Amino acid sequence: MFAIKSDFICIFKIGDNIIHNLKILKFLYTTESNCTAEEKLLLYKPIIVTIASICEAILYDFYVRINDNTKEGISNLTKIIIDRIRSKKIDEFEKYIVSARKNELFGFKDLLFYTELDDLRKLRNRIHIQNRKKDFEPDEIVAFNYERKITAERILEQMMKTMAGKYSRPYSVTGYVENFILPWDEHLPTIERN
Repeated sequence: MFAIKSDFICIFKIGDNIIHNLKILKFLYTTESNCTAEEKLLLYKPIIVTIASICEAILYDFYVRINDNTKEGISNLTKIIIDRIRSKKIDEFEKYIVSARKNELFGFKDLLFYTELDDLRKLRNRIHIQNRKKDFEPDEIVAFNYERKITAERILEQMMKTMAGKYSRPYSVTGYVENFILPWDEHLPTIERN
């Protein structure tokens, strides 16, 4: 387990709900550590779906911040990018990802990140058992696997560390949301603030 500063969160209640979902994850990870290999397979879907939902909440919060916090501004975002984002209606996970890629919100060097984030979105949508869009393997026990769980962890960790490192809010408006405690061993080095 390790902590990431929550000073990039704009909407207090979203921060609280992320903390609640991280507690759910901690419970699932504790349960997983006491399971047989077969039982662990049953936990991958709720873990992955919860991680993806947290990723979407972070993006939603950031886009609300860009659109609504006109006086505060956003560190490390140019006026051109802010104006481009404000000129579009972005209100779905898929659109957040497309915009993040286009505006290089998480860096342009790691294009794989955006592809993996979009795959995580599609996997999260497999919460619908019927799999109408035929994303991933037809059997959920195969689609929700250990490797995809690790990828989901890494994506959320990279997203949170980038947000805390590049897009933190001014000190005067932070401190209302507890730091985020991720219930796995750290995958990535801390991303330095610019």
